Amino acid sequence: MPPSPLLLMVLMTILPPLLVLLFCNATAVSSQLAWTQIYVGSNNQVDLWTQESQGCRCNHDLLRQDCACCVPQGGCQCGALAMNRCAQCGLEQHCTNMCNVTIKADMLLARSNSTFGQIKSPALSGPNYCWYTLDPGYDRRVELQVYRLVNAGHFNGSSCVSGYLELLDSFGQGTGPRICGQNERLAPPVVMFADRESAVLNFRIEEATSRSQFLAYFSFTSLTNVHGLAFRPKGGRRIEHTVCDWLYQDFSCNKDSCTLASPGFPGIYGTNLYCKYHITTSSVHTKVRLQFLTLSLPLNHCGAHYISVYQGPTSNSPLLTTICDKSKKDHTFPGPNVLLEFRAGASIPPYDYTGFVATIEFIDNVSTQPSSTAATSEVSPYPAIEVQRNLRNDQSCEMTIKSADIKSGHFDLRGIQNWKTNCTIHFEGSELEIVHISLFNYVLKASSCQSFIEIYDGPGIKSKDKTKRLCSPVENHARDTNGMFRERQMFVSSRNHMTLLVRRLMANDQDEETEFLDGAYSFFNVLERGTLQPDTLCDVNYNGRSSSSRGKLKHPGTEQIFWNVEGQLRCSQNLIPATNQSISIKVISLNKMSSDLCYTECGDGGCRCVKNATSVVDQLYVISTNDDILSCICGDFQAEWLPITVKSWSPIKLVYSVSKYSWSNKGFEYSAEYSFKDDMVCGYRVINQHTGILESPIMIRESPLNFYYHQDCTWLLDSNVERHLTIEIGSSQSRPCSAWNISIHEYSERSDDKAGPILYTFCSREKNSTNTLPWQTNIVVIKLRAMTQTPPQYYIKWRSDVDRARLSGSTAHTAAASESLKLANNWTMLLITVIFLYVKQMKNS
Repeated sequence: MPPSPLLLMVLMTILPPLLVLLFCNATAVSSQLAWTQIYVGSNNQVDLWTQESQGCRCNHDLLRQDCACCVPQGGCQCGALAMNRCAQCGLEQHCTNMCNVTIKADMLLARSNSTFGQIKSPALSGPNYCWYTLDPGYDRRVELQVYRLVNAGHFNGSSCVSGYLELLDSFGQGTGPRICGQNERLAPPVVMFADRESAVLNFRIEEATSRSQFLAYFSFTSLTNVHGLAFRPKGGRRIEHTVCDWLYQDFSCNKDSCTLASPGFPGIYGTNLYCKYHITTSSVHTKVRLQFLTLSLPLNHCGAHYISVYQGPTSNSPLLTTICDKSKKDHTFPGPNVLLEFRAGASIPPYDYTGFVATIEFIDNVSTQPSSTAATSEVSPYPAIEVQRNLRNDQSCEMTIKSADIKSGHFDLRGIQNWKTNCTIHFEGSELEIVHISLFNYVLKASSCQSFIEIYDGPGIKSKDKTKRLCSPVENHARDTNGMFRERQMFVSSRNHMTLLVRRLMANDQDEETEFLDGAYSFFNVLERGTLQPDTLCDVNYNGRSSSSRGKLKHPGTEQIFWNVEGQLRCSQNLIPATNQSISIKVISLNKMSSDLCYTECGDGGCRCVKNATSVVDQLYVISTNDDILSCICGDFQAEWLPITVKSWSPIKLVYSVSKYSWSNKGFEYSAEYSFKDDMVCGYRVINQHTGILESPIMIRESPLNFYYHQDCTWLLDSNVERHLTIEIGSSQSRPCSAWNISIHEYSERSDDKAGPILYTFCSREKNSTNTLPWQTNIVVIKLRAMTQTPPQYYIKWRSDVDRARLSGSTAHTAAASESLKLANNWTMLLITVIFLYVKQMKNS
């Protein structure tokens, strides 16, 4: 018979009495291709399990000697239906029709002492299909070698049509390798691997054919194979509920480099794949080195088969490079997030590509300086900052970081050599600054608090200023095992100094990780940037009496203190006017926020963001103290709408909301101005007059476009007499209630502004309304609410009227009560007189 394609492979070693597998690379083809070597036997052998077609005793009829002779290890006769053929023991019942079969590695090993075999499909007349379930059992992967395809669809230039052969792992989802061909003799074979437990091989014919067939060999390849066939990603973790996403973290690869690969390597990868390899660092100075050991993608198909590398956690992050074809080179990227995306379209003939293998190396760029006993000027690389470092005889260090040199940066004690026990970092701000620090990573290994980190709210190490102590043994990484940043450990000084003290045992020279600390700092000018709120990263207050009367507002997120922030970022700037003050916020410029999920509409009642209630998008908005959104900007707004101004006489917040923030892909930029101004247009007033009038102040509209007045005025009207209170409200305007309205409330001690249930609401379209309140309702709260481009025009009159009927009844009642009291007094005097005379008589007797 002509030489089989199998004979091109190196012969396996036979270790009697077992037939075993030899794993090696196929030297006749590209060194990237590898498969399990399956031995046929000799040139005279009929097939994998049949040595001769006749001449042996028949198992189904012991009187006959004309049945096939099987290989001694693993071959079994097919029986009466195919007397001249043998099959693998355990599969002999499928000799004549090997279709819709489940093949289990443990069963094959028990019956034939082998974990490999052959699949020769029946000759199908299309349309038709067959399936084959391959169960590798424990510690193995499914390997398939396809040598022959007959009338199995065809490739139309973009995909397989009319039929295909496809290998799906247990995750399925239609992403397995898929090949097709009309009359293909494949040498070398098309090699496929399935990496998740069992796999299903689908042979599907979707057109009319007279004979469709395929020939393949399978192997349940050991995962401990050392020749590349058992390749597994190293150091990473597969992300659950995904087809092919992986996570690689620096602290999981701190000894050796990690390894990642395309699905199914070293076989061909699946169709229509979208795999994400998330690479994260826990330290700001750590870089990622990516080295491709193997890169084999279809030539001239860079539009469908390629690797994209992004500086950030998502594909919306900046694109660093795109890799395709077979070009290999090393790449180095900064952290803290690198995303490698692998996209694959349809499988393209010839099926001689295997995907890629790459190593990931995490490189620490902390600079070190030679030891010295004198004070030296050391330049820190994260970012450039000059600090004073003193190495004394006890080999301790002391650094001072001043805001005069730089406003924010990183610190890392691993960049300092030859300090053994104590290291002190002094943060020194200007008179109007506070210090904000965040701890990223620290390792303290000594027992019983022999190593520790102490934080002091002041310029020195004084016990009264100590705010925090971290005792060994303790370890913290910026990221958790899922690659997410942990909750931030932040500390804010009350004045312009803060001190860090790190004490550790003597550092050894072993490979074991040294005790260390790294983090970030920021000097915060209270006068210019507001008062940072406790336990927040970026929420600040501006107070009308203590802050600058005018100032600029800008987007946060650019200081290194934000390095370990990832995901949604929300920062609020709360502007609080004092009594008889107003506050104006003017948004001057704003980057367009690319989002198809939201757009901006502006009208008389402010600008609003139109979006789905559940959508999280980039937004810049102004809210009231009740969290009512006064104006909002999102999406691709019209630049001519700017500036947008909101003027208010009550506290308002400018909220900066980024849906997906990361250090490498920061949020949108904006600039705004604020100003506090003394005026008495609106506020909280208590009025004790029985009669009076309130009139809207005269306000000249300050801008023709997108200038909005927000008023939340409250008057507590206390007439302090038991009379009928009558309130008249009127306006010359005709505006909707949503633009502005006036409401009358019952008095209530339960609310801060004393406003209880609403008694009546006035809208300007009513023009005039008079309300007489119930008897003895002499305390009420009147509220004006407005959000409009046109200042409200109104008047409020009130008077306390005497109810003569109630007053007359009250006078008669008082007179009757007086007569009763006078009579009671007379009887009392008479009783006292009688008692006195009785006592006197008793004494005389």
